[in-house]
Amino acid sequence: MNKIMELVGENSTYLLLTLGAILIGVVLTFIVNFAARDLKFIKYLPGLALVFIGIISLFIVINKLFDPSSLDNLIIFVVGVSSGLVSLIFALIIGIATSDKNRYRRNPRKR
Repeated sequence: MNKIMELVGENSTYLLLTLGAILIGVVLTFIVNFAARDLKFIKYLPGLALVFIGIISLFIVINKLFDPSSLDNLIIFVVGVSSGLVSLIFALIIGIATSDKNRYRRNPRKR
């Protein structure tokens, strides 16, 4: 347990960076969802953009993957893909919660 606490303490900058990117992705997805209510697909764009940024940063260093100079791009890959996936899952949850089928289940008298 002490070893885990040491590792978390040493890498707290990366942990905060990842949590910040996830929070920004979720908030951006939430804002985009309410800004464009009629367009169903637009809420997935922030998550897709973050995943795309992460994948591009991985492809930049794919030939020198284990070189210590490519560590920054690998961090961008991990942060981009993880925050993008969380944002996509959040957009899916918003889509399910606001679908027309769920409205009838909540209040059956509106049929």
